[in-house]
Amino acid sequence: MQRIVTRIEEVALSIDRMKAANAIIRRMEKQHTTEEDMIAAVAANTGLSTEAAARGITLAPWQSRRGFITTNSRAELRRLQQRLAALARMKERGTRSQEVKPSAGAVEITENADMARIQLIFPDKPDEPTRRVLKANGFRWSPSQGAWQRHLNEAGRYAAQRVVKTISGASAA
Repeated sequence: MQRIVTRIEEVALSIDRMKAANAIIRRMEKQHTTEEDMIAAVAANTGLSTEAAARGITLAPWQSRRGFITTNSRAELRRLQQRLAALARMKERGTRSQEVKPSAGAVEITENADMARIQLIFPDKPDEPTRRVLKANGFRWSPSQGAWQRHLNEAGRYAAQRVVKTISGASAA
């Protein structure tokens, strides 16, 4: 979560720099200033390097307007903020664990909020049909965790319940 917070700050700072650079460019265009003077002013006032300032000021043959476009940066900022909120909700919910005893044997379902994984822990190595069901439902074996796991979200929770139901029904038949 700390990396996301740091990245949000970086993107927000970048957007502020681009907005400040655009204001300088618009003002200097009205005064009919040369590109070199614009580049120097943008670099001096925004903290951008001269190369970065030149990319926003020097017109390519296909461009009709100078400036920096902040659209993708704003979308990235929104995406990061949403991800941070989702992680905070997941942390708030916490790690949960439940023991399920299908007829195939005991299975522990753990929602590991710290790793953002839903884990199925079997007491012994599951048989081949059970492993096939796990793989078909998106679970992968994690030797470091000693569990079958997948991403913790609603689809993962549903898949865990489906696996338990399937292995219960398969062993009863």
